[in-house]
Amino acid sequence: MTEIRRRDGRPIWLNESGEAQPLRRVDLGSTAASGYDESWLQSLLHREPSIFPIEQIETGFGDLIPLCREFPLMFGAGRSGALDNVFVTNTGGLVLIEAKLWRNPQARREVIAQAMEYAGAIFRMDYETFEVNALKARQAEQKPHASIYELVQEHDPSVGEAEFVEAVSRNLARGRAVIAVVGDGIRDDIAPLAELLQSHAGQRFTFALVELGVFEAPDATVRIVVPSVLAKTVLIERGVVRLDNDSIRIEQARASPAQAMGSPRRAVSIGEDEFYDLLAQRDPTAPDLLRRFLEKADRIGIYVDRQAGLNLKHEGAGGRPLNLATVRKDGFLDTGPSSWWERLPEAEVYTQTLATAIGGKIGRMKVGRECALRTANDKTPRLTDLLPAHEEVWLEAMEQYIAGLLEREGSETT
Repeated sequence: MTEIRRRDGRPIWLNESGEAQPLRRVDLGSTAASGYDESWLQSLLHREPSIFPIEQIETGFGDLIPLCREFPLMFGAGRSGALDNVFVTNTGGLVLIEAKLWRNPQARREVIAQAMEYAGAIFRMDYETFEVNALKARQAEQKPHASIYELVQEHDPSVGEAEFVEAVSRNLARGRAVIAVVGDGIRDDIAPLAELLQSHAGQRFTFALVELGVFEAPDATVRIVVPSVLAKTVLIERGVVRLDNDSIRIEQARASPAQAMGSPRRAVSIGEDEFYDLLAQRDPTAPDLLRRFLEKADRIGIYVDRQAGLNLKHEGAGGRPLNLATVRKDGFLDTGPSSWWERLPEAEVYTQTLATAIGGKIGRMKVGRECALRTANDKTPRLTDLLPAHEEVWLEAMEQYIAGLLEREGSETT
């Protein structure tokens, strides 16, 4: 049997004259004099947050704003500690990072357990305590701010204070964040970490192992940092750890028919999980209706893309995804995107099917080049106009749209 395993090559630097210069891998923390220690790694992440591959871990999570280093924590029995790096986003998202350069494989479980313990201590805080500790850490770095909101507003002046504070408070209370261990030397013997990650599958946070490979030229004139996501958990009801390509994946477990009927098992991003909280504020019944629908839609290739709303997409053909509807956080439903990309003929059939089901009509936009579902009163429909009464009609309409579109666009690309 042939075994295929992933192996990374060495980067090659091409100078202005086109000459190739192989870069050597820097062994971080190999000597005290190298300068590549955990403090250097913390500082690098704080100065250049784009190095952390958040889009590979949580798509659409947003740009990271460095909040502080060495976030102070207190535990029981007089114990204390500090989380290496804390980031926020302009929407109140949280990223909690432990930066470690380890050489002892046995220490890896301890590092992950420590990161979880530190995150748990933060999740027990209210917003005021979280802010006090963050500002204390910033003061120690001589980067004072009057509030976290003031810092965030410097990056995005459009952020509203009440909305931001509410979002952070909600994420702290829910234990919703990206937790990561970032370092070097993680890749070797990753299999023993599977059991520990398994114990955390299904939580409301996403946990990731991120390796930062540092390469430089022999004369140290060129330095490149290459981030790699080696493993991550996803928000699912039950998880099964699988080892693949030298990394760990946690997948949904098979459930009995009774379990499948009772609750969804699809992977859910932090953004989607937060969206359900916002949706429930407008209609407490809507999140469960949408979750059940998406569990069924997943079987026909529908996936969720969280932007301002929740986009229900299919990969389409020719590299052009199909957006069949956008569910807004206020509970309204926009099918207009289904007619984008010159897909009006298929969108009209799809929309008319839905309009017939709810006793509505087709709305025309962009001088007839786009269309969308409207109620009988020519209003934007709500999600509950279709769910649960017309769930099967909607699924069938999606399936027929996808089949027809793939046939037409697939033939155009061949």
